[in-house]
Amino acid sequence: METYPWWSEKHRKLADEVRKFADENIPRGEEIAWTREFPSDLLKKVAERGWFRAPIPKQQGGTDMGATGCCIISEELSRVCFALAGAYITTIIGGTEQLLEFGNDEQKKRWLPRIARGELLGAICISEPVVGSDAAGIETTARREGDEYVIDGKKKFIINAGVADLYCLYAKTSDRPEDKAKYNHLSAFIIEKGAPGFTVERINELSGWFGLPNGYLDFNEARVPVENRIGAEGEGWKILVEGLNLERNLFAAGMLGPMREATRYAVGHAQRRIQFGQPIIELQVNQFKIADMIARLRTARLLVYHAAHLLDTGADAVLEATTAKLFTSEAYRELVTDAVQVMGGDGWTRFYPVESYLRDAKVNEMAAGTSEVMRTVIYRWGLRTMAEELKMPHRRTHERLGVPISITKPPTTTEISEKAMLEMLAEDYRVNPSLYMSREDLKERLVAISDEQLDKLLTSLETKGLAILHKDKRGNIALAKATYRGLKQAKPLEYYKWFPKWIRKEQIF
Repeated sequence: METYPWWSEKHRKLADEVRKFADENIPRGEEIAWTREFPSDLLKKVAERGWFRAPIPKQQGGTDMGATGCCIISEELSRVCFALAGAYITTIIGGTEQLLEFGNDEQKKRWLPRIARGELLGAICISEPVVGSDAAGIETTARREGDEYVIDGKKKFIINAGVADLYCLYAKTSDRPEDKAKYNHLSAFIIEKGAPGFTVERINELSGWFGLPNGYLDFNEARVPVENRIGAEGEGWKILVEGLNLERNLFAAGMLGPMREATRYAVGHAQRRIQFGQPIIELQVNQFKIADMIARLRTARLLVYHAAHLLDTGADAVLEATTAKLFTSEAYRELVTDAVQVMGGDGWTRFYPVESYLRDAKVNEMAAGTSEVMRTVIYRWGLRTMAEELKMPHRRTHERLGVPISITKPPTTTEISEKAMLEMLAEDYRVNPSLYMSREDLKERLVAISDEQLDKLLTSLETKGLAILHKDKRGNIALAKATYRGLKQAKPLEYYKWFPKWIRKEQIF
């Protein structure tokens, strides 16, 4: 495993230990791809080595390795088989993280030491039969009766279903519109295996993830003590959202192992397969595929461990963790597809593990948040957090060249009038003929204008047919553009003309 300059010595040592463990246990992981049995024996070895302790502080029985340590472990365990990595990852994000961030002292003392020793596996319960990406629409209910909550509902696609001991469940505790509007309608609970009314309804037969139970859970008036609620009632959405960055980051880390193994098989196969009198690695088409595989792998690892580092420093790594999840899941699919193509028919047989990686490829673009949700998050957070650096460059017409160029500061005026406003819209037409001016653009140029004055001027220009206005969803004027009539009133038509020197005069009329 390649290390990074920002890793601590304990992270480097951990990486070496987990790599050796993976090398020794890959044969057992390949057995599981055939038998589909849950890797209890391997998880016991993981527990004995103390790797469940990684995210837990030392005072609670952990080793305080943070997100980086968990990613290192997840990456190497996924080389063995995803059933092993998935069971580990789900325990970290299905109870452990929530207890660390929001659990009270009694809850931490009760569960964290046992999780650290590997005695308790976890699961996270969000998705339902009719609720997937829209997690705020959870229908499972939790009503309080004295010192207990009564849970009614179903959860689906739950990793570690049946084998987990602790189930971190989100349920609706309020139907009040005002609570829903403020996302105060959900609460988080730890439900233990064996709770009255809590049963496994179904184990899914999946295309991949062999050996990792995934299923439906049923809560038929399941009773949970109040002391099993994490945080205050109504804080469930906050707890859910806070855990998403680590969840996305760890799932991305769990894709890196198969990506490494698939690349290793593709290269080794191509070096040994002879066609047309030469090893097929000599064919440029295969060299290009392998180059793309290496580039995707190394880029994905950088994204994953950069996001992990930010999480360990306490940074709000929404963009980084989400980008890592999106890029890695799609890079995984492309990389494994190329690996199978390089290996030809052999790559599609189950006698090489690359075939099982291909089976797992698609689910990575759905589990831990679909690629569509990842893009939605990146779009919203990107525009919000990068607002300053994404601002449209200021532009104006160059006096000598007559063409639009960027400028560091926009021209300003203290004159507040329809004439000044129309002239700005006319100049903007010269540099951005297809675009409207934004409200912010206008306010930057009309330095002394108030919002009320701006609205009054623009509305007057629109009434006179000199400008077109666009309003946002709240009905506020957001964009403005001069009409043809407005352009004529602002400047003579010659003002807008420009021709390159090579154009012939007889071509202009």
